Amino acid sequence: MLIRNAVALEMAEKLKVLVVDKTGTLTEGRPVVTDVARVGAGNTADLLRLGASLEQGSTHPLAAAIVARAKADGLALATPQNVVTTAGRGLAGEVDGRRVQLGSVTWLKEHGHSAPQADELAQAGRSVVAVVADDALLGFIGIADPLRATSPAAVARLGRLGVEVVMLTGDNAGTAKAIAQQAGISRFEAEVLPAGKAEAVNRLKSGGRLVGMAGDGINDAPALAAADVSFAMAAGSDVAMQAADVTLMRDDLASVADAISLSRATLAKIRQNLFFAFIYNVLGIPLAALGMLNPVIAGAAMAASSVSVVSNSLLLRRWKPNKD
Repeated sequence: MLIRNAVALEMAEKLKVLVVDKTGTLTEGRPVVTDVARVGAGNTADLLRLGASLEQGSTHPLAAAIVARAKADGLALATPQNVVTTAGRGLAGEVDGRRVQLGSVTWLKEHGHSAPQADELAQAGRSVVAVVADDALLGFIGIADPLRATSPAAVARLGRLGVEVVMLTGDNAGTAKAIAQQAGISRFEAEVLPAGKAEAVNRLKSGGRLVGMAGDGINDAPALAAADVSFAMAAGSDVAMQAADVTLMRDDLASVADAISLSRATLAKIRQNLFFAFIYNVLGIPLAALGMLNPVIAGAAMAASSVSVVSNSLLLRRWKPNKD
């Protein structure tokens, strides 16, 4: 863990809510295309080629998965033209003279299309991307990003520390529900836009509880900045790490629990050291006022106070992660 400042270490002890992103935080962050479902006539290769061609310039993990699958299938990708991205929704452009749109099912519905097969894919835990060409729905691309093996245990451990985990994701409700259930998270919000994540964090903070945020992407940066204490995965974007108070060197939510545990251990030592710093004075000052305190004994008491504080602080070296 790389902790930016002492305030972050102190605040982590008091966290009661931890907001987490889904992709790359709870999941592996290495999505792969598992389903290419065509609607109506035509072939799936055309659907995948159009979608991958449009996604070539995107840095989103789902875009990379679509392009990788198309290349693995040996499809020749075209160069897209006039590409316009709508944050949290999708993108549109021209591919081989056709107007192509690719994005979330919600965005698809906003443009007047139905999504007959999307719900089935979402319920299976897939992230669903719709592909539209010339205002006609071609079909859907299902993408799986498996849950990290350590995420359920990390969520359970945070619960034992008294921290409620809330998942925010831009994915559809069906996929969000499936991942949340697998991770053991009871509270989540789906189809949240990047700006909406920061709003959700501020809304949780308004309840009077200290709120943390864990994420790894550029879209998470506003929410990381809004949180009382923020945690960024080391494998995430530079923007996320710059916005965060704590950078976790392992891409594992359990590291957040480690940071909270370390914060509590450190603050406990500080309180104990305050006791050692004052107890000698509390006992010695009345004796000195009555003329009953030998200067040699007073000096020894002050030395003992310093030794007690330093020795107690060194006991922090015995702290180990995953001991809650």
